[in-house]
Amino acid sequence: MQSLKRRLVMGFTVFAMFFGAGNLIFPSFLAYQAGSDVIPAFAGFALSATLLPVLAIIAVTRTCSLEKLANRVHPVFSRVFTIIVYLAIGPLLAIPRTASTSHEMVAIAAGMDSGIAAFAYSALFFTIAGLVALKPEKLSNRLGKISSPLLILLIIILFAGTLLNPDAGSGNGTGVYSAAPLSRGFTEGYQTMDAVAGLVFGSIIAMNVRKAGEKEANVNKECIIAAFAGGLLLLAVYCALAVTGALSQAFISNASNGAAILAAAADAISPSMGKSLIAAIFILACFNTCTGLLSSCGQYFSTLVPTLSRGKWIAVFSIISLVIATAGLDTIVKISSPALEIIYPAAITLMILALLPQKNTYHFTYILPVSTSLVFSIVSTAAGISFLWVIPVISAAVAGMLVDRRKPA
Repeated sequence: MQSLKRRLVMGFTVFAMFFGAGNLIFPSFLAYQAGSDVIPAFAGFALSATLLPVLAIIAVTRTCSLEKLANRVHPVFSRVFTIIVYLAIGPLLAIPRTASTSHEMVAIAAGMDSGIAAFAYSALFFTIAGLVALKPEKLSNRLGKISSPLLILLIIILFAGTLLNPDAGSGNGTGVYSAAPLSRGFTEGYQTMDAVAGLVFGSIIAMNVRKAGEKEANVNKECIIAAFAGGLLLLAVYCALAVTGALSQAFISNASNGAAILAAAADAISPSMGKSLIAAIFILACFNTCTGLLSSCGQYFSTLVPTLSRGKWIAVFSIISLVIATAGLDTIVKISSPALEIIYPAAITLMILALLPQKNTYHFTYILPVSTSLVFSIVSTAAGISFLWVIPVISAAVAGMLVDRRKPA
């Protein structure tokens, strides 16, 4: 019984670390835009936003860290790619988005939106998140036992209220998913940044598993169980948010992002309490993820550049994130989209290769497909063609395996 309770707490912790700004706004916005194409579009989104983060944690659990996994390609690649991933899911994109997204909801609830108010809110947000991030081994108590269950309860209230609202209704959508709903939904899942986040959350999850009293021999197994539990929670909440977004077409027209859609849904439930409900949801979700990201980034860069302590790195990243957050949600999303389409193929390739049997020695099996993924992801992004990289990467992986198999033992 104690083991089940511990696993539930760790599952909620994984969910809380992943579930932030993008996880709230993108599934609802996807369903709002997809209309009759919502099922294949959501299926694609669920694959990249749920399955890939779970695979990321498993990959890191099997190899100890992202840096060690990427080192199988080349030490220089490992250092450069790891730094890029940490900066992307850290102070350059994901962390600033947590403050800008939650501020939009607070501004709606308070009826006060100005540059000074946004800066003040973000400063307070990052100060508190930074203080909580200083104790990564206590995240399971703070996130898994308290804030994560509360967040899910609030989302259930929003979902149920929308579902039971007699004025709710779906429409034809905007048509942006009509051409290739599955692949478009899959790439939209990149925006949650959870697959790359999973590559750096693994060590924090393992730390909390050990802190919970698990024996060292069982740490890897418990991390994988926690990853699947967190993934199932993510999928369930994504379904609820997608339904909410689809039904919100009756409440708002020409919405520019998921934040506006969810705010309209909450307002339709109760004009007096809806704004407070949606503000609480966004603050909790964004705060949970922000603490996990600050903790992970601070831990990595303190080992990379030990002249600055972990706490000082967290302070540095909080300040950088504060500056970038002032650009606003729409600007951050616009910048992050092409960056993630370049990073994700290499990350996905590494995750899948990490599942290969550990007893074998691989060299070209890693070098060829990962190098190919980087080249073709740039071409794919520039050409605006999704998944242009898939067949070349598979071919390169097969070629790499054949070369490694023919090498003398």
